[in-house]
Amino acid sequence: MRHRNKNPLNAKHIYLMMNKPSGYVCSTVSDRSPVVFNLVPEEIKKYCLENKLNLHTVGRLDKETGGLLILTTDGDFSHKLMIPENHISKVYETILSEAVSSVNQRIYIEEFAKGVMLPPDKKFPQQQSRPAKLVWLSEKKARLTVTEGKFHEVRRMFAAMKNQVVELHRISISSLNLPENLNPGECRILSQWEIQHFL
Repeated sequence: MRHRNKNPLNAKHIYLMMNKPSGYVCSTVSDRSPVVFNLVPEEIKKYCLENKLNLHTVGRLDKETGGLLILTTDGDFSHKLMIPENHISKVYETILSEAVSSVNQRIYIEEFAKGVMLPPDKKFPQQQSRPAKLVWLSEKKARLTVTEGKFHEVRRMFAAMKNQVVELHRISISSLNLPENLNPGECRILSQWEIQHFL
């Protein structure tokens, strides 16, 4: 695990980006799976504890989804990112179980641009998604930009098209991109510039 600026300390709040590995859950305690907080450097966890700062994830990625995850102690910052009215964009790269022909790729793009009816998932009923932008990278790989955070939304959008997501990876939130040199399980402190230009 690595991070830049070993002394975020003296800061009023902590802001971290993490490359979440698949298999980890976004909770503080779990009897079944490793938690993302185990990946946070010990000195940062100690600093938060000593200063009574509540380090938390900004939203969640499900257990099988990897990629960009933000952790902070700043509740106002979290709120700005989470409220639906702000329409914060999130970009995901996905690998699908079924190959999609060029003709059907256009259909996916058109349907996602209008918004699709998400099938029920666990306790969440059928829901309408907001319009989303889909870019195809190959017959099985696509990049999807959404502006909301419904439960398992990306997986449900492709399920609505009778396809299944087999790999899912978040690569950006708003203007913040996941660096290529930040390996799964690593995290680093956000710079002041990144924080100020985030929203």
